[in-house]
Amino acid sequence: MVKALSDTELIYNKMQEYKQDPVGFCTKVLSLKPEYVWRKMVNIMTSVRDNQFTAVRAAHSVSKTFSLGRVAVWFKTCFQPSTVITTAPNDNLVRNQLWREIHAAYAGAKIPLGGKMTSLQWDVKPSKEVLETLSPEVREAFEKNFAIGFSTSPDASAENATKMQGWHNVELLLLLDEVCGLHPIIWKTGMISLITNERCKVVAIGNPTDPECDFARACHSSDPDKNEGNETYISDEGWTVITISAKDTPNYKQNKEVIPGLASRQWVDRLVNQYGEKSDTVRMRILGLFPTHKEGTYYGAKLAKARKEGRVGNYGWVDSAAVYTFMDTGDVWTAVIFAQFLRGRIRIIDDYFDNEGLGLPNLANVLQGKPYVYGGYFVGPELKYGTSGKFQTGKTTLDLAAELKLHLQSIPDHSFDDGIEAGRSVFNQLEINEDGSVTFIKAMSGYGKKKNMALSNDETTIYHDTPAKPHRHMADAFRHLAVQYLYGEIGGENLGWPGATPTRKSYVGDRGVGDLLEVGS
Repeated sequence: MVKALSDTELIYNKMQEYKQDPVGFCTKVLSLKPEYVWRKMVNIMTSVRDNQFTAVRAAHSVSKTFSLGRVAVWFKTCFQPSTVITTAPNDNLVRNQLWREIHAAYAGAKIPLGGKMTSLQWDVKPSKEVLETLSPEVREAFEKNFAIGFSTSPDASAENATKMQGWHNVELLLLLDEVCGLHPIIWKTGMISLITNERCKVVAIGNPTDPECDFARACHSSDPDKNEGNETYISDEGWTVITISAKDTPNYKQNKEVIPGLASRQWVDRLVNQYGEKSDTVRMRILGLFPTHKEGTYYGAKLAKARKEGRVGNYGWVDSAAVYTFMDTGDVWTAVIFAQFLRGRIRIIDDYFDNEGLGLPNLANVLQGKPYVYGGYFVGPELKYGTSGKFQTGKTTLDLAAELKLHLQSIPDHSFDDGIEAGRSVFNQLEINEDGSVTFIKAMSGYGKKKNMALSNDETTIYHDTPAKPHRHMADAFRHLAVQYLYGEIGGENLGWPGATPTRKSYVGDRGVGDLLEVGS
């Protein structure tokens, strides 16, 4: 008489089939109710099955961490031997959110999934007796048959990057939760050290809060319609990008609680009414789209407004008008803005950025190589004090520039905060040539104080006192333009505020900490 297989044995025999059926695994092996499975959850699971790189930009309350926890348990159970690595920007996200979901999925399984589960590790290594029956090569792989979670706080980025290295197995899954908050070195280490072949997969998921982070670049498409849409697409870097809007949830669509915990229509409507349909808050928190500019910037909202008004585009050089340059110079970094002043408009036609220390001789060649007729070359006020130059020659930067026939003019003294306010004051007069001013546009989009990741949370953003270094030099060049326009002469004329002076003239060493950031705007 043939012995009938138990339900448990039948399920175990189906594990190989469940490699291709993550949703079936979650509903038949785990305790996920079939009626709680919805379209975007299926999109995530099937993308992990079919693709090496999956990026999920998601709104609030759309079951992203819930889904990620079930993906971790499916992969760890069905792919043997395997290593699953999970991380997030802080310990609370790892321990109390993602791993709480992993524990819940494990505990709710209809059959024992095996292994030893602790707070942040699931060790599925076979017993010593079983390991001794395996070949050395297979035994080595099963010694690494586990899932592990750890935080990668930015205040210990070097140490945390080391944590990300050295994990290798026959199958590997890297899960990055709330990925916009990860330090860039963690992203880089994971992509280089862990995703080394086609059997290594990565899922990056989170609220799309930072349009300049590595996650944003992974999601970016040259097709604007894809960036602004809701359908799954392949990004320029080859990621399968899934967008989850709160309006996609069954709760929103049916205007009732179909699945507990998902976003409701009342919550969506409240945020839209409070912040506006086109606000960045709605884009990030409801639509699952990246904001038009980075939070905490000095000029981001101004640039977004310029784009909306059509002042960023094809604004080329007018050959009948003089071109003026505004520079931030140094031994290593040199940033230059090429501008024209046309009937009350400030046209940014071109830019130049040197981060290799090529210096003034190279800059002179660049300027001479362009077809422009120059009306003047402006630099920061510190140069007139002779505090910058080549110490081995005893010559100042102004001396060296004069030898190269660059007669630099220093702008008026001003404080850092006055310079930022000047830039914000003139921004509505800008016309920006998009093709020629790529570095300038990036600087305007991203320049602001550095976010304090350790102290910030979903409700409150905390910033360090000093501006972040990326984009600073091009932004300083723009500050020089704005101060000269408002308080000095250009082409022998006072174009801005004749007779006015900055309220605080202190410059050297003054990088103020005023409340000028466009937080949440």
